[in-house]
Amino acid sequence: MITQGAEAAQNAAFDDVRASTPTVGWFVRRSALWISILTVAVVFACTLYALASQVGADDTRMPQPEQPALKV
Repeated sequence: MITQGAEAAQNAAFDDVRASTPTVGWFVRRSALWISILTVAVVFACTLYALASQVGADDTRMPQPEQPALKV
């Protein structure tokens, strides 16, 4: 009969689901990945901010034309 192999096939289908449950090692690796991505992003943002503020603080700005004095 056809139903003889149905139970074995059904158990084989659930074996893959049980094997894919997250483990502690998986969680640690995933967390380390996100922490490293966030760390790189924060360092990049701080570096960009420091460079932008340094350029604004330097005296190497473009000279501004002198404004004529207002006479009242």
